[in-house]
Amino acid sequence: MFGTSGPRNPVLIYKLYSNMRPSDFSSDQHPFYLATRTIDTASQWFLRQLLGVNKLGQMLKAMAKDAGFPEHKRIITHSVRKFLVQKL
Repeated sequence: MFGTSGPRNPVLIYKLYSNMRPSDFSSDQHPFYLATRTIDTASQWFLRQLLGVNKLGQMLKAMAKDAGFPEHKRIITHSVRKFLVQKL
């Protein structure tokens, strides 16, 4: 992955994500996906807690719906990849 110009630069997005994690929860041995805070704080978006499998599944379904994927089809990770390749 490499950086591009504009607001969709994946490197800048990762750096923003990294800055919003708890500072003592940013090493390689800590989980990448963390639970989000429900209380609004500008300095820290995430908790020191692993994001659960069920929540990850719900997020995938919500993103697929927002992206306009067919709702009648079962969505799994390789379905998303296949759909995107077909659209490209």
